[in-house]
Amino acid sequence: MPIVLVHGAWAGAWSWRDAARLLRKQGFDVYAPTMTGIAERSHVPPQNVTLSTHIADIAGLMRYEELENVLLVGHSYGGMVITGAADREPDRVAGMVYLDAFLPRNGQSLWDIAGPERAEHHRQDAMAHDGGHSLPRPAQNPPLGPDLAQKWGQLFTPQPVGTQSEPWISVRPEAERTWPRRHYILCTQYKGSRFHGFADDVRAHIASGEPGWDYSEFDAAHDVVRADPHLTASRVAQIARGWGVTE
Repeated sequence: MPIVLVHGAWAGAWSWRDAARLLRKQGFDVYAPTMTGIAERSHVPPQNVTLSTHIADIAGLMRYEELENVLLVGHSYGGMVITGAADREPDRVAGMVYLDAFLPRNGQSLWDIAGPERAEHHRQDAMAHDGGHSLPRPAQNPPLGPDLAQKWGQLFTPQPVGTQSEPWISVRPEAERTWPRRHYILCTQYKGSRFHGFADDVRAHIASGEPGWDYSEFDAAHDVVRADPHLTASRVAQIARGWGVTE
């Protein structure tokens, strides 16, 4: 089963570097692409990049690499992307992991989820940065510890605004909008985040007996993908094997 790791906002393939290496050592076939307009692909003008661009990046990777039985893993903003990619290529996706990630409803943008006050702050920051095309990573969203700030801070790049403002719109009729098995992981140390609300929703689905959802937690900060790649890789591998996936 191929594993496709999808990074969060302002990051890139570098975000998954250590976790991806650990998963490959365990025999998994791992892909961790950088999406258009960020990191080593930040030469693409941000005004040309939207959420649909990133969804096309991941859907296209699965299609052109001819991947089947894929486990999609999205961190943070990556939850928006894996939702759209699985919607476009449902026959290629066997499972999805939302790691402290956004879980949009059809027609929602990230800014819709974040709320009008946060969205307005982001718009103002983007206008001040480059006339509204891209958003620098807010220093407090979420904060990095001193060691991580020194190690990773210089690698973050501005995020194209269209990835935040464009809603995810399903390409499938509602009657056909089924999903593979999904697992939500909440990072409990990121207090007050929107991700706690998604976790509440998932737990409610499970409590009601609705099939298709699993849930677990990390006693970790939101930056766990980079800060603790061993924990991250171990849980992803555990989920894959628990779902009957072979390497």
